[in-house]
Amino acid sequence: MSDSARVHIEELRLSGYRAFENARLQLDDLTVLVGRNGAGKSTLIDALEFVRDALSDSLANALERRGGIEALLHHGARAAEELSVAIRLRLSYQYLHAVWNRTGLPFELGTLHEGATVTYGFRIGRRRGGLGFEVKKEVVRSGAQMFMRSGKASWRLNDMPWSGVRLASSDALALPFVAELDAVYRALLEALKTSVRSYSLSPASIRVEPPISGASILNRDGSNAGDVLHHLERNKADATWINRHLAAITPGVVRVRSETAAGRRLIRFHQRYNKSKTAGVVFDIGDMSDGTLRCLAILLALRQKPAPALVCIEEVEDSVHPAALSVLLDAISASTSRCQVLLTSHSPEALSHPAVTPERVRVVEWREGCSQLFKLSPGAEEMSRPPRSVGKLLRTNALFTAKDSERVEGDFFKAP
Repeated sequence: MSDSARVHIEELRLSGYRAFENARLQLDDLTVLVGRNGAGKSTLIDALEFVRDALSDSLANALERRGGIEALLHHGARAAEELSVAIRLRLSYQYLHAVWNRTGLPFELGTLHEGATVTYGFRIGRRRGGLGFEVKKEVVRSGAQMFMRSGKASWRLNDMPWSGVRLASSDALALPFVAELDAVYRALLEALKTSVRSYSLSPASIRVEPPISGASILNRDGSNAGDVLHHLERNKADATWINRHLAAITPGVVRVRSETAAGRRLIRFHQRYNKSKTAGVVFDIGDMSDGTLRCLAILLALRQKPAPALVCIEEVEDSVHPAALSVLLDAISASTSRCQVLLTSHSPEALSHPAVTPERVRVVEWREGCSQLFKLSPGAEEMSRPPRSVGKLLRTNALFTAKDSERVEGDFFKAP
């Protein structure tokens, strides 16, 4: 099964979450968030991570890392008493079948030959009395299958025998328990726990070269880049892809390689000497620019294995020369066959790349006491067609948005 056939995240929904009173983010193969500093771009990525953290660790720990429920509740023009998060994603038949083969859990193969589109979400609020929090509602909807959990720690799953089982606590999510009963719910849980990887890369952290860990998944700050590079070097196609793009980003670089010394994973850059076709000079990671290190980490994030469904990269243009940025965006565009990519940017150069079409752009703005999400207006879409670009509109302050923001209308947990 190819990585690209596994999971596709279609939509994120938020209500009462930090600066967002109500927002609906539809995700393409490549999605670019544009907005001023503090508009709410990072909050959208954090919400995706919040769901992942709540299911892979616990809801209590996910909240605590973010300062508790009071730090997440919306305090705009209308203060929220509850917050809701939901994600809609598509699970391929191959992915579902692999989970069924591995677990042996019940699975109606005949009804899901085209895969399953699933909406999962939950609503949480302050516990009565003001101490702590509790889950008010938790929902999974996928075609004829439905799981719903009430705020009284009871839950029901269609008319199956385990309907009515009670959880021990109202501050825990039920999906991990339901996932032990059905292959679709197990596949959903595994997808939500592993499908989102977000990056705010730090060249200083990359330069540390920590002890060997053997990890194949890149850390958020890129600090284990050497381990990920070492893992990818085992595949010639991956190593060639990284070296080819890095050579185009940093002139003179022939290849980048991982090495070991004193139990630490090192990264060495081999650079061409004069007009020689071979690498003549080897540079330590401390000799390379911030831009080169960020580009290397982004390339590793795009190529890491297993491939996440969605790779989120904040401020893709940071420390990167405009010429190198074009090469980097070429690599990002080519990688959308392996995974979805979500970028944040306020760079006219990045937004002028051919891959950044108006349909892929979402504008985040602070209006009426809250963050709101918009698509481009029809006029702006037309004006950003080649030979013009989204970046040119941004540079001239003409990135006009649609009249209405992207919101969830009606039932927040509705099925697609």
